[in-house]
Amino acid sequence: MCVTSFLLLSSLGLAITARAQDCPKPVLGPTMSLKDADIVKETFSDGTSLNVVCTVGYQSAGGSATITCSSGNWSRVLLKCERKNCGPLGDVSNGIVDYPEGTQFGDKLVVQCNSGYRLVGKSQIICEDKGWGSRLPTCEVMTCDPPPTIANGDFSPKKEESYDYREAVQYSCEKNYVLNGSKSVTCSEDGTFQPNPPSCIMVECEDPVIEHADWIEGSRKPHKYLSTVTYKCRPGYVMIGARTMTCEINGKWSPELPQCKLIATTPKATTTTTTTTAVPSTKNPKDSTNNLSTTLGIAIPALREAILSMRLQNMEREYHSRKHRSPAGPILLDVKII
Repeated sequence: MCVTSFLLLSSLGLAITARAQDCPKPVLGPTMSLKDADIVKETFSDGTSLNVVCTVGYQSAGGSATITCSSGNWSRVLLKCERKNCGPLGDVSNGIVDYPEGTQFGDKLVVQCNSGYRLVGKSQIICEDKGWGSRLPTCEVMTCDPPPTIANGDFSPKKEESYDYREAVQYSCEKNYVLNGSKSVTCSEDGTFQPNPPSCIMVECEDPVIEHADWIEGSRKPHKYLSTVTYKCRPGYVMIGARTMTCEINGKWSPELPQCKLIATTPKATTTTTTTTAVPSTKNPKDSTNNLSTTLGIAIPALREAILSMRLQNMEREYHSRKHRSPAGPILLDVKII
């Protein structure tokens, strides 16, 4: 009887020992970890209960946070963890806040200032475990140092300190100097005045030299900026180009100086002399002219018709004059065609 009881107790002890196995360190997901000192332990005795917590940047979304070691195995992990959400951080005056990735843990926002404003602070902020890593930056208006001075000129208005974005100044030159470049420059978004400042220059054009031409009106030497002169060709010459010119900023006349070209003349044709005997006639003067032209046998060019007509009339008068003086004698006429 005693032996039987001993065997029963020994078997029971072995069974109890088999069931009371230790558990290794639990394997958890990347968003979970053990709490406090349990993190450094490698084994846990049977029956041990542990609290599971969400890692940094994550928070509980429900489910039991406790697991228990039983016969060398851990109970199922029911805890659910999700990324923390920092939410919108706010707005920036004269700028834009963008969330290209979102507003959850690890995401970052980007701040961009409007044109003409500069960023003061961080342009990117990360969503951390306890919220956004820093406060929003600010967008301040861009400023420019005073623009450069120029020789023989000045600008206005003047400020002792800086000029704000889009503020402009006007340049002007001293007497007898001309502004070469943009009169107005503006404080730009990069903190400089644009465009580059002008210069003050002395402008004078040389006295025009045009052969066979004479000055008619306009300025006399020295010819300053925007002075005008007008020339006219002498008789027998024709002008090629504009008769009036203006002195430009580059010290040149515009348009460029004209030329006076000699008028081309048509060479005179070889003189032809025809002698004929005029027969007295009682026909009217027009018939006489026609007969005379036919008798002379001269071809009349179309371009010289008007001139020849005048000469024929003079010849007709000469014919009648000689007719009265010597009615019986022949009349000799000499005709030259050019």
